[in-house]
Amino acid sequence: MLRQNKLAIVSHCVLNQNSVVQPLARSGGSFHQLVSVLAEAGLGIYQLPCPELIHAGMKRKPQTYEEYNTPAFEAVCRQAADRVLQDLSHLQAVGCDVRLLLGIRRSPTCSLTKNNGHLFRLLLPELIKGFPNMLIMDVPPDYIEGQSHEFESVLRQALQS
Repeated sequence: MLRQNKLAIVSHCVLNQNSVVQPLARSGGSFHQLVSVLAEAGLGIYQLPCPELIHAGMKRKPQTYEEYNTPAFEAVCRQAADRVLQDLSHLQAVGCDVRLLLGIRRSPTCSLTKNNGHLFRLLLPELIKGFPNMLIMDVPPDYIEGQSHEFESVLRQALQS
């Protein structure tokens, strides 16, 4: 069996920049270079759902954390978090281990550093309990696919440790 049972949990837009609100996309499709780093490290990739897309669709306007701080958006995030935790429980039961949680810095939904976004405010405590050794990192706001950025090296080095 070739399965290594190592996972990276990634924010939806790491794999699908098409879901990012206009004009904030930083890649034509995915953050291919980051995905390559994950693949080189032997990690499977679990793509989180995008609560912003679920809640407001593709024609949504950019919103802040405070603007998304509504009961309706909280319910969307709660439902998404519950599904993710259920999926990860199934994966963990067969030996999968989460090695990395990759968010998007300054995202109102998926930021992990400084202020947690709405989804990670719900998910992070449970993920830390279940996977206490996982790395927690955010894609920096100045990361643009195809442009040289130190984050790729930082990520590669962190995954080798």
